[in-house]
Amino acid sequence: MEPTETIGCEKTEMGEDLAFLKSKIEEVHFDPYRNVDEQTFSQSLNRVGFVEKRYREIAIQESIALLGDAHTTVCNFRFGELFPVRYQEIGGYFYIIGAPDIGDHVVGREVRGINGHSIEDIVKKVKSLSSKEGPEVLLRDLAWYLQSNMILRYYGFSDGKEVSLDTDNGQIPLKVSQKLANNLQRLDPLKWIPTDVDDDETYFGNPLYQFRIFGNTLFFKYNDCTNSGYSKEYLEKFKDRLLEEARICQTLVVDLRSNDGGSTEVMWDLFERLPDDRKIYVAIGRRTFSSAMHHLLYLKNSKGATLIGENAGQKPNRFGDSYHFTLPNSKIRMKSSFKYFELLPGQDIEVVEPDIRIPLTIEDYVNGTDPLEKWIKEMR
Repeated sequence: MEPTETIGCEKTEMGEDLAFLKSKIEEVHFDPYRNVDEQTFSQSLNRVGFVEKRYREIAIQESIALLGDAHTTVCNFRFGELFPVRYQEIGGYFYIIGAPDIGDHVVGREVRGINGHSIEDIVKKVKSLSSKEGPEVLLRDLAWYLQSNMILRYYGFSDGKEVSLDTDNGQIPLKVSQKLANNLQRLDPLKWIPTDVDDDETYFGNPLYQFRIFGNTLFFKYNDCTNSGYSKEYLEKFKDRLLEEARICQTLVVDLRSNDGGSTEVMWDLFERLPDDRKIYVAIGRRTFSSAMHHLLYLKNSKGATLIGENAGQKPNRFGDSYHFTLPNSKIRMKSSFKYFELLPGQDIEVVEPDIRIPLTIEDYVNGTDPLEKWIKEMR
């Protein structure tokens, strides 16, 4: 593709970087101007040259977000000056689900503002950084952005290394701490802990892929589309064991709620070999992303599976697969998608919704309860 718009500050090192970035995106991306016209994209990049150096990655991300592609982004732009806290949007509200100590009294609180600014006002600004590829992508991104002091400073919601959170139970002072932020304990009601499985003779697997049997239901958690750290022989043993149990059980539940992608090849043959005469449910949620989208749609369309849980994390027709590159002067790391996946040809669907909605609440996070397990046990 021949670029027709130039970068106005291209005589500077940053200008050279931005011209390189635009050229590389046009070279690599499957369809860079599907969601934004070239002139608007170029004008946005032009503004980056006038931004303070420490905020350049964030400013570039604002431009990249215009492409509307969750697989094309500035790498690690949101990791500057992190607060030791994690958020989750649930039902229109943002809650604290991670802290240095999981027993900390801050966990479970609703965050209503930061430094006197309402969450609504903050969201209006920081959402400019998200590709907004779909509604769930935006909500996932917002929870990430609120953790970054650099992002809050860029938009004028912080002026130092400390902020005050306005919560439903008073104010919470927060200080930037990269060390603590990198070692957070996070509430995760979807994760099986040792006490759940140690005495369960039906359990088999590892943190990446695992299953248990509840009555006549095989519950298969597929958490990551990878086999990293495990041998091919172990993977094949797992598949054989699962298929053996699947032929005995009446119902199969494939849980993709924690699966944000990887390689579809790891479990593709397993899904193809699942028995056709069993009732199959596929659990989905906001973290169901990328390769996991391929699996859920295959199981629904080819195996007649019923979708349960919450909205999936990505559009079915979307860009994907990433090419990484580095800007020559600033050394800012980037990635661009280079493929387009049309999993539902001719359908412009923003979000894949479950057939049966089983939502997670903040109480589930705090109490460590998975409503899907309760649903399975009640179904028996």
